[in-house]
Amino acid sequence: MKKWHKGTFAAMLAATLAITGCSAGAGGSNTENNAAGGAADNKVVTLKLWGAVPEENGPKAVVDKWNAANPDIQVEYVRYINDDSGNTKLDTALMTKSDAPDIFFSYGENNLFRRENANMTEPLDELIAKNNFDVEGIIGEENLIKYQDQIHYLPAYKNIDFVVLNKKALDEAGVQTPTSWTWDEFAALAGKLNNGTRKGAFVTPGADMLIGKFTLVSAQPKDAFYTEDGLSNLDHPAMKKGLEIQKALYDNGVMVGWGEALANKLDPANELLTGKAAMVYGGAWMMRSLKDTSKWPRDFAVAFAPAPQYELGTNVNNGGMNDFMSINKNSQHKEEAFKFIAWYLQEGNIDMIPGGRIPTNKQADFDQVTQMIVGDAKDIIDEESLAYVLRGDYTFAVRENATAFPQITNITKEEAEKYFMGQQTADEAAAAMKKRADQAIEAERK
Repeated sequence: MKKWHKGTFAAMLAATLAITGCSAGAGGSNTENNAAGGAADNKVVTLKLWGAVPEENGPKAVVDKWNAANPDIQVEYVRYINDDSGNTKLDTALMTKSDAPDIFFSYGENNLFRRENANMTEPLDELIAKNNFDVEGIIGEENLIKYQDQIHYLPAYKNIDFVVLNKKALDEAGVQTPTSWTWDEFAALAGKLNNGTRKGAFVTPGADMLIGKFTLVSAQPKDAFYTEDGLSNLDHPAMKKGLEIQKALYDNGVMVGWGEALANKLDPANELLTGKAAMVYGGAWMMRSLKDTSKWPRDFAVAFAPAPQYELGTNVNNGGMNDFMSINKNSQHKEEAFKFIAWYLQEGNIDMIPGGRIPTNKQADFDQVTQMIVGDAKDIIDEESLAYVLRGDYTFAVRENATAFPQITNITKEEAEKYFMGQQTADEAAAAMKKRADQAIEAERK
């Protein structure tokens, strides 16, 4: 199990990190400031940091705090959108070296692996050793996937998947917030909470949010989509089980149909907070929305339950480490960039917590983290159930094998859709997934 431990995080909230200035000879686009009284000029290093989180949701406060404490190393935050076009924009900047970042966030393994394979990321091992950065004590060695036996990123966000529930609907049904449950129990509760105008549940349609994927990961947390021989694992009984549960939710009218949800681009936060669904599968990334009563005024609080399991007795979570921080291979300021990363991971990302970005620091005090996330929203956020979920001792999904992964992702969605739309059986869907994924893997191996 991968664990977080209580530690000195509360003390770190008040700490200010003093970092020694870099030498005046650093290269790149430096600006010069004349010191008072005619002293020698000091050169200021400017680092560009690219990320996808809107400035007002934490990055501006982070950068302002760093810049105030480090006049010789200034950071400029550049936001990009974490979609296909935004990621292409970042990749292009890294390849062309035009207006390129020194530090950048990759979101999800697909984006990270692509940039590692394209030689866009700087190995961090020497910088880690030089700066005495305690990877094990802060992040945990088991929470890193090395590339060519070297560390090319450090994760800044611990994403925890969970189910968000309308507490008023639970109270009306006389049901307590689940603390340990299976997907069968999820489906049963959805039936109890379904009242016609309000669906019992909502799961975003798509390859990343298939219940079949969740049950498969729950059954095999490491490289869930692959067998030991490297072929696809999509005919595993857990995949079929999850697909059958999802189709039953559609067929029983407990969840908006796959086609309708796709066509209307339905969003879990909106479905829950407008009262259209009593519970939704989501995660820590939803916290900003759950507190936004200007966009979603409501008369009910929300509670939180751990992600359902394929079988009881496990506590697998499909979330895991994210917000992968890397240094541009071509940066002229690698030393300064790592100083910022080290500060960010130990202290600087405190200002990201209210927006739901849970720090990866193993010393995090989850009482403090929960309080910061909830803030002044205690009347609409059930703090007790949120704290329970955040403190969970999870086994996180790990993907080290990425052979033909984008193709496999599309295949699972396409074949699941055929099943949900009544064009094939669950057995046929699993068999088709297996056959097509194996072909994609074999083609990439050649």
